[in-house]
Amino acid sequence: MKFPKIKLNRAALWPFILAGTITWCSGYPATLPTVDLFSIDKVGHFGLYGALATAILRHPAFGRLPWLRLWWALPLASAYGLGDEFRQSFTVVRMFEWDDWVADTLGAATAVTLYLRWAWYRRLLETQIIKKKPPIKKPPDIQIPGTSVGQSTKA
Repeated sequence: MKFPKIKLNRAALWPFILAGTITWCSGYPATLPTVDLFSIDKVGHFGLYGALATAILRHPAFGRLPWLRLWWALPLASAYGLGDEFRQSFTVVRMFEWDDWVADTLGAATAVTLYLRWAWYRRLLETQIIKKKPPIKKPPDIQIPGTSVGQSTKA
């Protein structure tokens, strides 16, 4: 019995790496200043869960089905945010905040909308920053007339 080859690429790993990083970091106390209108950590929640939703959108398992991506990215990112807030309620230094979950969901919804609706944003994310250099071709061996292959040209 032959097992199928699993092709691993970075786009498939990013959602898991980002989710693990969010979980790891959310167990530590946040020491951020508060502004009168809102807490500055809401901007962080908005951006992080927007990045998570974008990473889910770009997962290669979805192929060319943009609306299927929408139906997975937004609920998964929002549910992950809710689960992370629930997990924080068991730690001593953090607590469950509905405002954080709303910021998570709004960030995911904004990222999904931008990615699916505006081509310039999608192109920006898909642009390769570091372009791969083509492999250097080895020049062919030069045959000097009057010498055989492997013979030294030193006198």
